[in-house]
Amino acid sequence: MEAALEGGVSLVQLRDKGAYTDAEREDAARGIADLCGSHDAPFLVNDDPQLARRLRADGVHVGRADPSPRIARSLLGPKAIVGVTVYGKTGEEERAEREGADYLAIGPFFPSPTKPEAPELPLHVLDAVVARTRLPVFAIGGIDIDRARILARHRVAGIAVVSAIMDAPDPRKVAAELRRAFEEARPRPVTGP
Repeated sequence: MEAALEGGVSLVQLRDKGAYTDAEREDAARGIADLCGSHDAPFLVNDDPQLARRLRADGVHVGRADPSPRIARSLLGPKAIVGVTVYGKTGEEERAEREGADYLAIGPFFPSPTKPEAPELPLHVLDAVVARTRLPVFAIGGIDIDRARILARHRVAGIAVVSAIMDAPDPRKVAAELRRAFEEARPRPVTGP
């Protein structure tokens, strides 16, 4: 995690889907929070606003089966970062924003080792979500360096990755390459004369 942060990762989310005990998860979260603090990177907890509150995390990311963004916001306060997964259906973005979301995540757009059962979404769904909201949208799922370039061209605010960094022999190098690839492919705003 430290190498990834040194490579340019700008936010870290603890995502445990039941592999660890409560004590192990809290111990890992404290270590990640300390690393994030020393790199000025926000630390979020996935799925669990109560754990985020106990750990004094910078925020939480919630999905369909988790407490609503409104509940997360009420538990964590107005300064917390609250992210919400959307699934491409019209109205999800507006509801998430109304309930206190700061950003949205959607995917997977490519085969994902962390979500092998999830069907891949077509990129036009991503374009529609970006067009329907003022919130920053992050693409998730099966992202590598080449796919980061593709997604950047769809005007997302950023990408979220797990395996590309966590399975890499040199996480620092891969994090830096992902960031560079995304930033170089991102469309530049058009400015006047």
